[in-house]
Amino acid sequence: MDAIRIQRIQSMMKDELTLLINRELKDPRIPSVSVTNVELTRDAKQATVFISILSLNQTSADPELMQSCLAALEKSKGYLKKSISKIMQLRFVPELLFREDKGLENTLRVHELLKQISDEKKPKPSE
Repeated sequence: MDAIRIQRIQSMMKDELTLLINRELKDPRIPSVSVTNVELTRDAKQATVFISILSLNQTSADPELMQSCLAALEKSKGYLKKSISKIMQLRFVPELLFREDKGLENTLRVHELLKQISDEKKPKPSE
């Protein structure tokens, strides 16, 4: 499958899965989530779906909450695949794998480290 078609499918799956997960799934273990990325294999038989939990007061999600959310999404993947096949009209719907997206967490950590380095390089006032 060509790269442009794969990119279109990834983009469309990302949008549709975000809507399906947040609007259609009624599992209490699934909080409000964002599908941050979808990576499709070259043969389009497997799609890795990266999610992050939307939380207003935390920079990173609770690991236990994320694990229960991933488990609930794993249980719901049959419904999600069926819904995706109706919406996107693909000949073959890829197998869905759900993973936690740690991009924001990693970005914040790098920012903290750079700030520490910057603070260490600043000249200290002599007393």
